[in-house]
Amino acid sequence: MNPHFSAPQTVSRGWQMFNYAAMAMAVIALIALIVVLISKWAGGTPWPGFNWISMIALPAAFLMMGTSVLRSVAIRRRL
Repeated sequence: MNPHFSAPQTVSRGWQMFNYAAMAMAVIALIALIVVLISKWAGGTPWPGFNWISMIALPAAFLMMGTSVLRSVAIRRRL
């Protein structure tokens, strides 16, 4: 048996909620971006809030997911 093998660590409820929030923000931002693209393609003028949602939520979700990955790497290195 490999001495470096370890069982998967459980994730605290706070980090699970953090990950779900990042995922939800990414999905909402992508839906808003799709709405903007479809409405522009159809010749309409989308609500400016959809642009703001896409511009803010997508990078924030990306940073949150990156934070989660870095945290999991740090935990694995401590083992």
